[in-house]
Amino acid sequence: MRVLITSSRMPAAIDEIRKLGHLGHTIFAADTIESAAGSHSKYVSELLVVPSPRYHTAEFVEAIVRILRDARIDLFLPAFEEAIYLAKHRHRLEEFSGLFFAPFGVLSTLHDKWKMLQLATSLHIQTPRSTVARNAEELSRAAQSFQAYFARPVYSRGGVELLTNEGPLAGALDIAKCEVTPAKPWIVQEFVHGTDVCTFSVAHHGKLSGHSAYVHPREIEHAGGIVFRSVDEPECLAIVQKIVEKTGYHGQISFDFLQTDRGMVLIECNPRPTAGVHMMAAGDFCAALGDEAATQLRVVPPGIERKYSIALVRDMFLHLKDIPLDAKHLFSRAKEVFADPDDLLPALYQLLSYTHVLKYRFEAHEHSKRALMAAYFHDICYNGEDDVSL
Repeated sequence: MRVLITSSRMPAAIDEIRKLGHLGHTIFAADTIESAAGSHSKYVSELLVVPSPRYHTAEFVEAIVRILRDARIDLFLPAFEEAIYLAKHRHRLEEFSGLFFAPFGVLSTLHDKWKMLQLATSLHIQTPRSTVARNAEELSRAAQSFQAYFARPVYSRGGVELLTNEGPLAGALDIAKCEVTPAKPWIVQEFVHGTDVCTFSVAHHGKLSGHSAYVHPREIEHAGGIVFRSVDEPECLAIVQKIVEKTGYHGQISFDFLQTDRGMVLIECNPRPTAGVHMMAAGDFCAALGDEAATQLRVVPPGIERKYSIALVRDMFLHLKDIPLDAKHLFSRAKEVFADPDDLLPALYQLLSYTHVLKYRFEAHEHSKRALMAAYFHDICYNGEDDVSL
């Protein structure tokens, strides 16, 4: 099988390239930057550089059309939010089969945190009390309506913009510095205390064929996991199944929950692959992708551990007091994601791709710790842009 994976810089993409390549499939990897880590895996037959889906949408879609045609791709796995741009212009891709992503209406609804919670509420799924703000005055009023609140743009990821008065990130962002407009609305929610639980799933037209639930014992800047452990959470699975069935979802999909004393509370959806894929065995992942009728559900057992050693080392340099905890995870038996001894170049290029971050920081005049995540995503993310028609 000939497989195209885009946004090959993403950790999930690196892992999927290795899983599929190890089983003998021919892999084509594409990204907007040549130094994208996954593109340099030994399993990649051809490294492809494409225009930015966010800033040069028309050119990006045309590039993907050429790749799909010229490389005779059998399966196309977008690894990030470029899938939303492609879905918006799916008419340009109608001649191709093996497009493993959902229609634009489904993706945009699930990607929009406010719309996703409205959908979940209609399905009687527990969610935090929430409201949406479309200007600075509404944001201030909404924040004051909750004793403890948590807010971020409806289109956001990676903890880049988080406004809260509770928990370790309280006060990290000044409400006066939040850019809130009708084009960039924010969701404001009650702050829910609980334990983070995340999921990753593979779905075929409304039916699940693969599922992983996990926690992250170690986070980066309290906003994203860098150590992961699979868990058994049937309540999460039931919620995922309900949403996937309702939307007829097709592709890879991920959710964030909080485990509370009143049960699982759904926080948000990422309609793309996330770290949960790391816990899936290569055979199970590939079988889930190929099970077009979703005749079997492959659920990852609890206790499987993975880590991002590069992120742990970075955290040790930035937070000296956390060295003992980071070192504990760094030298644990958890399997490393980036630095696979049998495929080391992605780990090297993960470091080299930091030039992409430096370039963004220079051009955006942004030097905060959060800029690392913003720079990582800025040219491949989807924030509701009204891009050009093709």
